[in-house]
Amino acid sequence: MKAAAWLRAAIASAGMLAAGAALACGHCVEDRIAAVYDHASVQRALAARHQVAYFAWDGAMARDEALRRKLVSLAETVPGVDKGSVRVSMEPAAIAVSFDPQRGDRAAIGAALQKKMKALSVETVPLEAPAAPLLTSAPRS
Repeated sequence: MKAAAWLRAAIASAGMLAAGAALACGHCVEDRIAAVYDHASVQRALAARHQVAYFAWDGAMARDEALRRKLVSLAETVPGVDKGSVRVSMEPAAIAVSFDPQRGDRAAIGAALQKKMKALSVETVPLEAPAAPLLTSAPRS
């Protein structure tokens, strides 16, 4: 009986150790989106019948708070982007914005964002949210 208890404890310990290997890599789409996901912001966007778009970004510069503020400021000047909705993560490098689809679709918002970010030598790439339909539909009552 003691051997069976020891075996169960060993298996449980191995499972806990293996769980540590499942840490976020920071490079996959899901990790980047999770870094900038803000549930309250998504809910506000949905209530206004707006959409949320996610972008990866990259550039050869110091990734500090001053840069984060510049990225937020530039993203908020993109026509159609909701003021106060911009979320920026430095690591993994990602940006989230909510926007009014009447003022531009996801591609247009992405192109305008890319154009603005070039001023800082930052490149952006759209990220496709795994659950995009949930982020673009109106809430159900």
